[in-house]
Amino acid sequence: MSNGKVSIIIPTYNEAENIGGLINKVENILKNYYDYEILVVDDNSPDKTYEIVDRISKNNPHIKLILRKEKKGLSSAIIDGVKRASGNIIVVMDADFQHPPEIIPKLIESLKNYDIAIASRYKKGGKIEGFSFYRKIVSKGATLLAKILVPEVNRTSDPMSGFFAFKKDAVNLNKLNTIGYKILFEILYKNPNLRVIDIPYTFKNRNKGKSKLGMKEIFEFLIHAIINSRIIKFAVVGAMGTIVNLGVMYLLLNKGMFYDYASAIAIETSILFNFIFNDKWTFKDRKGRSLISRVLRYNLMVGPSGVTIFFVMELLTKLLKIYPLIGQFIGIIFGFIVNFILSYTKVWNI
Repeated sequence: MSNGKVSIIIPTYNEAENIGGLINKVENILKNYYDYEILVVDDNSPDKTYEIVDRISKNNPHIKLILRKEKKGLSSAIIDGVKRASGNIIVVMDADFQHPPEIIPKLIESLKNYDIAIASRYKKGGKIEGFSFYRKIVSKGATLLAKILVPEVNRTSDPMSGFFAFKKDAVNLNKLNTIGYKILFEILYKNPNLRVIDIPYTFKNRNKGKSKLGMKEIFEFLIHAIINSRIIKFAVVGAMGTIVNLGVMYLLLNKGMFYDYASAIAIETSILFNFIFNDKWTFKDRKGRSLISRVLRYNLMVGPSGVTIFFVMELLTKLLKIYPLIGQFIGIIFGFIVNFILSYTKVWNI
């Protein structure tokens, strides 16, 4: 992809041992084929990484230093770099040589047909070198958790990758939350329509310097994943809807209404309750249709869930002689997964 300027974003913190060699290697790969710039975003490294970059930039117009006065985090460093970049083709990578610069042209060329190209450790052909057992568990666990909690990131085999390229004009940067250390996760979550491709690569062992992954970064990611998880939001709304459902049914039963009718009325009341809260919170960024359309589709799509709840309650009440309220509650549990899948794919899909 020779047309279009390439901006390489490299966030740094205490990478004095690596940054000079990395800049040199990246330049050797790019200089004969691309119009490029390399932006190093440094958070005032105690080892004075920024001084090395500053010296290089004085004699090389392709190199730019963005010096931030305090450590604000990896994700915000990348966003600051992207906002200052003059190219539309953005490549994000670490400074520690764990991301091999030789992969950069493959990522760039993939953007001919895709919006974002992700260097993946887990796609067939990719692998990891030098990880301790602890790091492997953390990496695999974080990836699995991301895929479970946030379905939007399942478009890639490696949503936790820190090595990727994208078209700047295809990504809405204003929607991104800069908490945490994995900005790719946030990009995929907030931009569900991006065309994504994985490029396998070998994640190299760090030769110099220390890893920045600590318990603080892991905790931030967990909070980030939970906050962004539609499944968890949907479950919270579902829990409130369960209270509404059972409360309405309890009141109707106490009024002497036959339990079949009480169950049906309680189900529809909770469906409308759940719609309002899911529309305002869980799927507030996915309103491609009119309100009336969403209401009608929600009632239609959660119909199988309502039927599931009703028949589980009927089965347990009539065959096992379980109290109707308990049968209704068990039915709600069975209907939850059906409800989420249909809501996500048929009501708030964009």
